Amino acid sequence: MVPIELAKLIAGGETFAVEFKGEERAPLSDADLVEAVVCLANGQGGYLLIGVEDDGRVTGARPRHGVTTDPLRVHALIQNRTVPGLSPRVHLGEFDGKPVLLIEVPRSDRPVGTSAGKFVRRAVGANGKPTCLPFFHHEMVSREATVGVRAK
Repeated sequence: MVPIELAKLIAGGETFAVEFKGEERAPLSDADLVEAVVCLANGQGGYLLIGVEDDGRVTGARPRHGVTTDPLRVHALIQNRTVPGLSPRVHLGEFDGKPVLLIEVPRSDRPVGTSAGKFVRRAVGANGKPTCLPFFHHEMVSREATVGVRAK
């Protein structure tokens, strides 16, 4: 990802297709990372930016593998902990001298869950902002019919 594109994503703030996960207070667990990816995949797809707080401040992503972050290992984590396995594009970039982990999440035609059995979807929350909510079976069936995967 070109730095100017990363800057545009950050400046645009969180949207239905852009999710920020800051690590200023606490490191983002692998389970929470995978859940955020699943959420976006069950929506329209989009971008997960780790190291960016909800208010758009770039605080930096923590190293996930010793002193660095290996994008191939993050990709493998996501592919191995999603059902069916997702294949995102993972980039490690820099913004204002701080590392930002950018995950490009493809939209899935089929419902995607974590390997632990959790299904979430992107939706507008009660506060009017995008959030992740439970993805119930009847919603999955309806979505598949809408995108033409399930016979009507």
